[in-house]
Amino acid sequence: MDEKIPLLARLRAGWKNPDKRARWIVILGAAGILLIFFSSIFGGREKAQPAETAGETTAAAYAASIRDELSEMIAKISGAGKTEVMVTLQNDGETLYAKEEQTERDSVQSAGESISERESRDEAYVMVDGTDGRSALVRTRMEPVIKGVVVVCEGGDDPVTASRIMDAVTTALAISSAKVCITKLA
Repeated sequence: MDEKIPLLARLRAGWKNPDKRARWIVILGAAGILLIFFSSIFGGREKAQPAETAGETTAAAYAASIRDELSEMIAKISGAGKTEVMVTLQNDGETLYAKEEQTERDSVQSAGESISERESRDEAYVMVDGTDGRSALVRTRMEPVIKGVVVVCEGGDDPVTASRIMDAVTTALAISSAKVCITKLA
């Protein structure tokens, strides 16, 4: 501890000298700039994804979730055995945004009995402040539409098992049997 006191005393004495103080300020400023520069190069490699990429990821996650749940459910059906499922989507879903509408109507009566009416309509999205800045207010988010389901399982060639699987898939997803294919696992 006795060694630190002379060092601190020397730093205080050097700080009182205007020439040395200016030199230390320049050195500390340059060190701060270098730290900021290196932190931008080596740190913070995560970047926010654009909204379109996030929508695509959501659709892919939705399809994966449906696939996993169907695989689990079908594997529990008697005679199905080992099961693999593929789910395809028709779209990425639909997002409806809240809008404000303003309508103005003007009626003008000219000399005589002719009346002219004019209507103007103005629509604008409702904007809200969020963590990523201003964005439109989401009113409804509709899930993606399922295009088709393929089920490949060990018991896919047995008509009774295939019928049970067909009933389970069409009921769970509320789709027609024309969108479901069931076959035997090779």
